[in-house]
Amino acid sequence: MRTFTSYSNHDPVARQLVEELHTIQNNPLKYRDQMRQIGKHLGAGVAPQLDKGLENDICVVCTVEDADFLGRGLIEELEQRGFGSRLHLICLWNDKISKNGVSLSPITRQYKEDFDPKHSTFVVVKAIISGACVVKTNLTRAISFADPSEIFVASPVMLVGAEDRLAQEFPDAISSKFKFVHFVTDSEKAADGESVLPGIGGSLYELLGLGNRTEKNRYVPDIVKERRKKFFPAATTA
Repeated sequence: MRTFTSYSNHDPVARQLVEELHTIQNNPLKYRDQMRQIGKHLGAGVAPQLDKGLENDICVVCTVEDADFLGRGLIEELEQRGFGSRLHLICLWNDKISKNGVSLSPITRQYKEDFDPKHSTFVVVKAIISGACVVKTNLTRAISFADPSEIFVASPVMLVGAEDRLAQEFPDAISSKFKFVHFVTDSEKAADGESVLPGIGGSLYELLGLGNRTEKNRYVPDIVKERRKKFFPAATTA
């Protein structure tokens, strides 16, 4: 069963873009463009909640597979709305390990831009949030760099209950800062217990043409290369 949030009710174009995701199969270029467009609409959902009167840094936190598409779209929208000088990026490469029924998403590599950690705003971007394992891991890493005053969690699709599952992974001092921006909530999973239905249409890595879980971690997003060269030539992935 799929339900729609207030964000999709106020943005019918975003709703349609998300609804179409499961119909885009074997067409990575179209799927990439669709995700980039959705990222722009997520940015449009986040932007009105940001205070233009402040000068605090805004740090976008994303996975390697989301960076060039969903993440880029969100960043572009925030730039167009006047937040460009405050934007910074953390891109993380996650592996996935399942043992004794427990899933872990260790970080194997990172790209991090310098930003002022005091009273910063985090925008955590993820294509789909189900068990919240990856978001928990990446947000925990990002929080180790800073003490954000607010944390936006932005995603096209979330599995029912994901907000609570994520909040339970953090102390109240952190979870009280969460603000969720998403367009649809799904409540069904496939027989494998992993895939959300209809979710985003399948395996994100393959839909984007990035290969399997191992192959996508060899990918260095263009946005990382561009920002490293333009803003922080000395920054390196590690």
